[in-house]
Amino acid sequence: MKSMLLTAILMLALPLSSQASPLPDFPFVTVTGTAEMEVAPDSARITLMIRANAETADAATSSVYQQGRSLLNYLASKGVDLADIEAAQINKEATYKDYSSRIITGYAATQPVVVQLRSLEHYVDVMDHLFRQPAIFSIQGQFETSQKQQLEQELMAKAGADARQRAERLARAQGAEIHSVFAINEGHRSWGNLGSDFGFGAGSGVYGVMRTANADRAESSLVLPKHIRIQQSVQVLYRLQP
Repeated sequence: MKSMLLTAILMLALPLSSQASPLPDFPFVTVTGTAEMEVAPDSARITLMIRANAETADAATSSVYQQGRSLLNYLASKGVDLADIEAAQINKEATYKDYSSRIITGYAATQPVVVQLRSLEHYVDVMDHLFRQPAIFSIQGQFETSQKQQLEQELMAKAGADARQRAERLARAQGAEIHSVFAINEGHRSWGNLGSDFGFGAGSGVYGVMRTANADRAESSLVLPKHIRIQQSVQVLYRLQP
């Protein structure tokens, strides 16, 4: 009985790494397959921050409310549906004289807003309008495509095929063959996250001709992308057959 108890204590005292290896106990090879394509964007997602500073909390909050109503009216004039506009709760913070002083000199109110444009028809005008508003900051636009689901499937298939080809070349170079798939990881993630969602992003934009936002403002020019480059990758662990 004492011998069994001593054995159990020794097993618990051993490091976890010595009890079980995180790697498979058979010959294997891991590869990363990649795929990319270029598509013309047909929609955009704009994020922004409405911010106002005032001596009183009431004035700062009221200013954000007013700017929000003005923004909704403008977006409605451009055909943006109310359902395509999301806003978080207003956040209010005190502002101080300096870092070391706790003397309140005023208040700052902010509200994050996300606008989904279902087409790029008014993108330039909308962005130009936002840039000219004194109470709107942190304006960012991300170009997207409505073919997301279809492109996801195509990229997944191409990335998987690329991974298979890479694994077969590596195996043949060592005099072995691919036996079967042991694990698949979507994207550049650790093997501990197997089964997580396949990430899809708009990718980097490749820009082209500049467009004038307003004919009456010759100095105002913004750029629309000719296409966006979308990239995907998949990690695969193959079991080898010597």
